[in-house]
Amino acid sequence: MFLRYFSQKEEGMSLVEVVVGIAILSIALIPILNYFANSTRIVHQTGVRAQALNLAQAKMEELKTKSFNNLTGKTEKYGDISDYPNFKRVVDIQPNYDGNSDIKKVTVIVYWQNDNRDLTLETLITE
Repeated sequence: MFLRYFSQKEEGMSLVEVVVGIAILSIALIPILNYFANSTRIVHQTGVRAQALNLAQAKMEELKTKSFNNLTGKTEKYGDISDYPNFKRVVDIQPNYDGNSDIKKVTVIVYWQNDNRDLTLETLITE
């Protein structure tokens, strides 16, 4: 009976097999985890860019409602835009665009990340 007990094949895995399996899984998981980390960063950046675009479009629409002669440039510093303290907005108005006094070129630039990132919208407004 004693010999029979040791002659049977043991079921299960050895410690070496477990360690090798964990090493293989670790090597395979590193790129996958990197992918998820990068995806999260890209989603965040896209959301911030969408906020900047909304701020630029809102300012552009506001300017379109003003009379032609009351269009003026303006800079809103960081913290000046309510609910958006991390954004700065610059409005530039070029009168007499292309030599025509009835056309103004309006440029709205939204900055974020301490001026490291920006988004620009331009349009022409006529009298």
